[in-house]
Amino acid sequence: MYPLFESICVKNGQILHPHWHRLRFQKSFENFFGKTPSFDLLDSIEIPPSFCRGTVKLKIRYNAITKDLQFQHYQMQEIQSIRLVEANDLEYTNKYSEREKIEALFAQRGHCDDVLMVKNQRITDSSYANAIFFDGQQWWTPAIPLLEGTCRARLLDNGQVQEANIKVEDLKNFKGLKLINAMRGLDQPTIPIAKVMR
Repeated sequence: MYPLFESICVKNGQILHPHWHRLRFQKSFENFFGKTPSFDLLDSIEIPPSFCRGTVKLKIRYNAITKDLQFQHYQMQEIQSIRLVEANDLEYTNKYSEREKIEALFAQRGHCDDVLMVKNQRITDSSYANAIFFDGQQWWTPAIPLLEGTCRARLLDNGQVQEANIKVEDLKNFKGLKLINAMRGLDQPTIPIAKVMR
């Protein structure tokens, strides 16, 4: 019923970074439905009083004609270790509601907290976030992610992150990584590269 969705961070009743979510919505809508949206992603959103304090995740599911809103109080999951998994056949260019293939890869994490998906020997994304890697001076993100996230786009735009092709063999050149998305920014702890398992 709703093939696509957008996840948005709401802090103390304020929608964060609306410009970047509108941009991705527009691009995804045109890619998937082959036409310009007939509605705005963020128009007429009223945040319920119970979700106007603290950090809230707003999930907007949508189809070609309408959208559906879901609010949830957000608790950031601590990621301490991550496992590399092969995902050569995975395509996730839009933020699809159907995530069975990603969930199957996530199930391969073993004792780790998440997975880092590898496509044709190149690092892409985790199960729910883009990855950025620190070499001691600069943050880098895979040039070809599975999904172009809004936080990733914003950090690239303001120069805080640069793009690079990052292969599995390149991981030894980095000190650590972070997983970023609408709910997770640069202010979270760095995961040591030693905690990336094969």
